[in-house]
Amino acid sequence: MDALKIAKKDLKALTNEKTIILAILLLLAISSLSKIIATGLTILYSPSVQSEIRVGLVGEAPLFESLTPCLKYKTLDSALLALKKGEVDAVLLINENVSGTNYVDVFIPKEEIKSVRIIPTLRKILMEYQDRLRAERGIPTLVIKAYNGKSYVEIPEGISLQFEVIYVVLIPLMVILVGVISSIYVIDIFCEEFERNTIELLLCCVSTWNLVVGKILSALVLSILLTIFWIGGLIANGIGIDILPTFASSLSFYLLMISTALLTVVKFRRRAEAQFVFSIIMLPVILSLILLNPSPLTSVIKSSLSIVDTTVLLSVPISLILFFPSLILLRRSLELAFY
Repeated sequence: MDALKIAKKDLKALTNEKTIILAILLLLAISSLSKIIATGLTILYSPSVQSEIRVGLVGEAPLFESLTPCLKYKTLDSALLALKKGEVDAVLLINENVSGTNYVDVFIPKEEIKSVRIIPTLRKILMEYQDRLRAERGIPTLVIKAYNGKSYVEIPEGISLQFEVIYVVLIPLMVILVGVISSIYVIDIFCEEFERNTIELLLCCVSTWNLVVGKILSALVLSILLTIFWIGGLIANGIGIDILPTFASSLSFYLLMISTALLTVVKFRRRAEAQFVFSIIMLPVILSLILLNPSPLTSVIKSSLSIVDTTVLLSVPISLILFFPSLILLRRSLELAFY
């Protein structure tokens, strides 16, 4: 009961932590707008999303001209001048050779915003041009199709990119964000007691174990609630996700980060120092987890896709094995310091 009272007290005091509240609002915004974000990034980088652009052409390229309307220029200088004035969005220098090697020089504006809009469409046009050239030479082109049980359906380019944005970028981002929020919260609720010199008073009323368990319980409740929110946000956006495996693997990742936060609190009692050291430790760790396979983050991705293998099954037991010793170590540290 004492542990539950401490957890309840800490959760009530959460509203005073402005940085954590802002991070929570950011998490909720990302999860609730996940479909829009994924679609926007797909539009930004996918060559299949085509918008109207004005192409300036220098050279003889009948096959290319049959694919898209072009403004022809006699010299490259005149075409680049038109590009500078904004009369065209891009300039291509092509001397078409259907039977031999083709070289295409592409000129686009320096402004990044214009370039981002132009490049996907231009890439789409050039890929179509490449396929046409191959067809003229009798070279087969790769077409990816999926079998839906009745017939083969061609997969539109860009679908795989949106899939990657959701499952390889957004879901790990939200898991990392919840892990960071929970860990920083753990550091705050312990260091606050040290800095205010109220921990001795608390230890007069409750046992060390109840104190530690109560505060960790509040952090776990916070992480569980946030996980429910971001998984619910994905589902509300029509994104398919396997709820229970994703929840379990996400929780195992949070436990690993909270364990690191607890070890930091054991060594450093000041909030600023503990948060700084935790950040220094976790930054390379998170980067390595993103790059490594298997890792706790890849387990989350696999779980969300209903892929259950050895790494997914072992993620929770391994995180618990690392979590409980850090909990015991913090308890022993408090007992040695205040008894």
